[in-house]
Parts: sequence; C-alpha cells; structure tokens
Amino acid sequence: MILHPLSTQIVGSYAKPQWLARHQKMRALDGSWWRPEPEVLQEAKRDAVRLAIYEQERAGIDIVTDGEAQRAAWDRDFFGALSGVDIEHTEVAVVAAEEHHHHHRDETGWEEYSEIGRVKPIVTGPLQFQRSVATNEVLFAKSVARQPLKVAMAGPLSLSQQLVDRHYGDEEALILALAAALNMEMRALQAAGADILQIDEGSWHFDVDLARRVGQRAIARMVEGITVPTIVHVCYGYSIVYKEKSPSALYPEVLQLLSDCPVTGISLEYEQPSHTPDILSHCGNKHVLIGLLNLGDHEVESADHVASRLRAAFDVVPAERLHPCSDCGMWFLPRDVAYGKIKALVEGTRKARNHVEKTFTNVGALA
Repeated sequence: MILHPLSTQIVGSYAKPQWLARHQKMRALDGSWWRPEPEVLQEAKRDAVRLAIYEQERAGIDIVTDGEAQRAAWDRDFFGALSGVDIEHTEVAVVAAEEHHHHHRDETGWEEYSEIGRVKPIVTGPLQFQRSVATNEVLFAKSVARQPLKVAMAGPLSLSQQLVDRHYGDEEALILALAAALNMEMRALQAAGADILQIDEGSWHFDVDLARRVGQRAIARMVEGITVPTIVHVCYGYSIVYKEKSPSALYPEVLQLLSDCPVTGISLEYEQPSHTPDILSHCGNKHVLIGLLNLGDHEVESADHVASRLRAAFDVVPAERLHPCSDCGMWFLPRDVAYGKIKALVEGTRKARNHVEKTFTNVGALA
C-alpha cells in the first residue's frame, strides 16, 4: 500500500514561481495567467515542476505532486477535456456584496482574482469526454519524481458551480454527466502512472445541501474502474481568499458523508480552523490526510507543534490510517515559506513517529 503509515504529502499545488504566473489571474480562461512567451511556456512549466518535486523530495515528503505547475486553476483546466462547454462565450455570476466583502482579502490585485472567478463558461450541449487534460502532466512528473506521485483533479460538484447550464436544466443531471466524463480522465491518469488520485471537492463544504443530494452518487460514478488509492479533499477555501477560518458546524457532516463513499481516504483542513481531534471520528474507517500547515500566514510551524498535533490525533485515528498534509493548496506562498512549512511537516512527523513506533509489530513500515 502506497499510503503507508504517516505518509507525508501536500494537497496538490506547491509554491508557483512569480516568473511563471500572475497569481491574481489564476482563474483566467484566456491564458493570461502565464508570464512566459508561448514558445517557451512548456519549458517553463516543466522547470517549475522540477523545482516543486525537488523541494518536496529534498524536504523528505513521502508522496509528491508536480506542484500543479503545469496548470493554472485547480479546476478550470478540466473544461478543456469536454465537448459541450463554450469557453469563448461566458456569463458573469452575481455575488452578494456583503458575502464578497466578508470573505475577500483586501489586497492589491486580489479583487481581480475575485472578478475573474465570477466569469463562467456556458454548457451548450451534452458533456462528452474528448481528451485527457493531465496525461502529459503525469507522464512528465513521473519521469522526474523518485517518490510516488499523487495527482489531483477537480470534482463534479465543484466543476458544476463554475458553469452556467444552458443544456441540462437539472443540476443533478449536470453533475452526474461531469462525473462520467471525469471518470474517463481518472482512468487516463491511472494508465499514465499516477500512484494516487485525488478529487478536489470544495463545494461539498460550500453547498452541503447539494452534497447531500448528489455528492455520494457523483463520487461513486467518478471512481468506477479506478484501482489506485483515491482521496477526496474538502477544505474551507484558499487562505489567500478566506483569511478568517473558524470550525464549521457543517464540516463533520461533510466528513461523515465522505466516510460512506467508495474512496480510500479523506483529506481535510485542520490547522487553520483550529479543529480538535474529535472531528476526525467523522471520517469513519477511511485513511485521513490531516492538514497540519496553516497557509493563512507566513509563519513556519515548528516541528514540535506538528508532532504535538499529530500525537493528539492518534487518540482518534491510528497511525496506519493517518497522513500529515497541508491544509490546502500552497500555490500563492513565497517559496521559502512553503519549503519551511513542508520541512517542518516532515520533521514533526518524524518526532511523532518515534512516539508511536513501539506500538507497531512491523516497525519497518514506519521507516
């Protein structure tokens, strides 16, 4: 099993270099996110992948990602796999001013991020899988990485919220069509060599009623035929946008719903909202990727703090099913901060591992 006890990893994205991308344009549909000229863009993306994997492996991370350096947004790139989505013609979603003011960081440039995110492509016909978006990403990352590779992709609920439906007229039908198409992408990434596949589903938390109605069916459809370990990641949203986080009364229910899905594990945000170990009980018997890095500030956690949080979690989830992780994506952090944080994650995990080693008959599984 690739998910050996206390496997360290990050959610998906790692610090993306400023020379590669204009961070405030992450959600742009027109390619304006990228800084390099078109003729050198592919090389630049791959160099950023090399950096991301190098830093994860240098820090001692057990399961790496490509840092998601080859794509812009975590979700919108996958529209390129589908027919029936018109990216050229878009509509602008209206967001309540009070909600926008409450959640949005008042920083130069991030208003643009928010405005771009409200521009949504239109569903004009049946959604059909046309080609894999990320197969080449996986093939290249596998050629570079020495450690097992985790690959994340957007989930059907979250993608449905980024679209304006002019075809199905039924939200559940749209989501299940997305799930069927994304299943083809997952199969392609599995065939390309992905060791672990992760489904990013922030909308499970942002719209729990939708998750109750169709979430479990959508996940089940998406993982059909997938034999590598599968993870579902549900968080509170990027810290660069949601700067204030406190424990959500709905989060336990979200985890409980996921615990009944046919997936290997659940990746949850834990550190910044200051969750306590009791919330982990809602994950059932799944593997748990516990977020131990607060991405809302540039302070690097101490190894002792990481170890302390992990040791407390052992009272609820045994080390065999517990995996130290970041809270969410790290793309917006300065590289020195991101590296310091993942290094602390590894060192803290080593301290906690020493604490529990004696409880294992097969100590080699923890080495």
